[in-house]
Amino acid sequence: MILTSKTAVLFSTVTLFAQVAFGLPTTSGPERHNRARAVRQLSYTNKTSTFRNAPDSESDLQSRLDSIWDSTAGSSTTGTFWDKVVLQAHQNILPGQGIDINYIDDPNSITDVLVGPTDPRDSFSNLNNPDVPGVHYPRFSDVDPLYTISEAGLRAAIYLPPGFTASSNRQVVLFVPGTGSYGHEAFGPNLLKVITESGAADTVWLNVPGAMLNDVQSNAEYIAYAISYVKALIGDGRELNVIGWSQGNLATQWVFTYWPSTSPKVRQLISVSPDFHGTALANGLCLNAGNLTNGIEEGLPCAPSVLQQEYNSNLISTLRAAGGGDAYVPTTSFWSSLFDEIVQPQIGLTASARIGNARRKGVTNVEVQTVCGLSPGGGFYGHASLLSHPLVAALTLDALKNGGPASLGRIASDIRDICKNVLAPGLDGADGAQTAGAIVLAGVRLIAYPSKLKEEPALRAYAA
Repeated sequence: MILTSKTAVLFSTVTLFAQVAFGLPTTSGPERHNRARAVRQLSYTNKTSTFRNAPDSESDLQSRLDSIWDSTAGSSTTGTFWDKVVLQAHQNILPGQGIDINYIDDPNSITDVLVGPTDPRDSFSNLNNPDVPGVHYPRFSDVDPLYTISEAGLRAAIYLPPGFTASSNRQVVLFVPGTGSYGHEAFGPNLLKVITESGAADTVWLNVPGAMLNDVQSNAEYIAYAISYVKALIGDGRELNVIGWSQGNLATQWVFTYWPSTSPKVRQLISVSPDFHGTALANGLCLNAGNLTNGIEEGLPCAPSVLQQEYNSNLISTLRAAGGGDAYVPTTSFWSSLFDEIVQPQIGLTASARIGNARRKGVTNVEVQTVCGLSPGGGFYGHASLLSHPLVAALTLDALKNGGPASLGRIASDIRDICKNVLAPGLDGADGAQTAGAIVLAGVRLIAYPSKLKEEPALRAYAA
């Protein structure tokens, strides 16, 4: 770990902030201290995307992640999610752009620095996005709810990379990040790179303020607006596809359910590690599991979107009751049964990532271990590292080429060769480490997020 600070006092401030301002008592058990340790471990300088003592091969990366996160019977690794976040940081499996506390001049700005983006491409202040006719604000259609966020704020969260042009004839992919992340850091070292280098589509992405830790219903407004904005920008002659990671898929399903004007604009949804049914691990991430006193659950306040992603939360139950468990557009969903450290259950017919096809839009559900078997592609992949999986990349390109959903049959003759690899073609070990490292940075942001709650936010009137 490289820690560069102007004074030792600043280092102490980061530690104390992690304990007090984040709601962590200074005299607490080791589980809570590990949350503070994760913050300190991520306070490093890395401007060159070169990792010290990084995994030296794809197989080494997969082996290290397996040893840290594998929770199967007989695993040598024990401990909480937070213990394992620290272990991963110690293994130097980290995001490419760290948090340099040299730039924290004011202790009052620590929260903004820790939760905010670490790369200009993850900015949510993109003020040069052009005015586009046909977007419509405060709503696109009378069947949609009104936006509660300003149009300027919604538009500024859309990142149009240099060189993106509305006059191209290529289809477009809108990337939607997951909890604790921004668009480029989530997808840059994996699917965004694969798609860009293949020439399969032009790409844009969302950088939602607060790194998707705020109310899912607010996060959904950014997605709904981005779909309308980007589609209006590129016109009817170009297709718009959405690729989501983690909560980005849940929030997109929320959009399709409650903003009916959006789904006709979207060619398909490609989902990586989604939690369409929430996750049974959310309470553990908040350190709330099993803490009962006189029948009242006690625990630390938590980020709103994490509370809303609990397996039986009001938001999840409401979405599924409204039909959000089934696809509104052709949908391909990928998950790892070995082992998603964030979303559970994630295996077979019970997988939270599995999406239904009641509307007959076309669905392909892919558990990568089932397809790849005993080959390297059937080994350990976590919630984030699945983004770099060779089968995920191959089927994503198949879906973009042919229209969704992806088809295992179309690539059947290539599956054996695809699954021989740990990472998608075109990705290297640094890409794989940066992809997996998103979990550590998301953990830090979960700790640092200032607007924590004890109960999930109330449902908006349109969904209640």
